[in-house]
Amino acid sequence: MRLAALGARDFALEFDDVAVCARARAALGRCPHSEDPAWDPGALRSVAREGLARLERAAPADPRLAELLELWRPRAFRLAGREDELSKEEALRGRLELRLADIERRMRAAAAAGDDDEAERLHARYIELGTTYAGRVAASWRSTAR
Repeated sequence: MRLAALGARDFALEFDDVAVCARARAALGRCPHSEDPAWDPGALRSVAREGLARLERAAPADPRLAELLELWRPRAFRLAGREDELSKEEALRGRLELRLADIERRMRAAAAAGDDDEAERLHARYIELGTTYAGRVAASWRSTAR
């Protein structure tokens, strides 16, 4: 969102800028008032493509942005509709991210419903899968640092 709205110059992980909020608001689905608002896939894809293009142009000249691109590559490419450009490992990391997000959502729902046993079971699964994900991210960073 931030890259699409403001570009890469003086990039900081800050999202309270009026232009960033306006881009996010435009990419939300019909009713952003629910507890967990949904994105409009078409609108989000457009923003993701624009932000990713800006990041790719800026990354070669800025090591911080190059690291950001490497870390967010699976998610950014999926959001931008460019999944076919990911390696098998990157695609797997992206699927793990989605599974972690789903488990987190289900864990919150179980806790809200008072189902402590299910929330604890999901928490254990989250830790297990999160450890796998963290190991893959670390391995990816080690391989690109060489």
